[in-house]
Amino acid sequence: MTKTTTYYAQTPEIDELVEEFGSQLEKLSREDKLSLRMLLTTYLYLKEVEDEWTLDAVVTETPLHEPSEALDEAIAILEDTNVDAAEGLIEALTAQLRHGNARRGGH
Repeated sequence: MTKTTTYYAQTPEIDELVEEFGSQLEKLSREDKLSLRMLLTTYLYLKEVEDEWTLDAVVTETPLHEPSEALDEAIAILEDTNVDAAEGLIEALTAQLRHGNARRGGH
């Protein structure tokens, strides 16, 4: 069984994300989780090379194939997330994608 999202990181933003999408973000589709993980990873990289980046700016500059309403909402919730929380959320998403409710052929 996959651990809850807040096992990996807990901030007010992640608490709100869990409240909206479930303890393992089960209301997000596999595609949404993959997209969110990609955006968070890009955000972390860009923050490393130039600290001025925000998650919203990454979303604007990264082409997505019509993000779902759920993904848009998740991004809005996470707009002010910090680097440590983003790292933890990437870990949670990876675990969910590999072993949990969003694995290929699952859910």
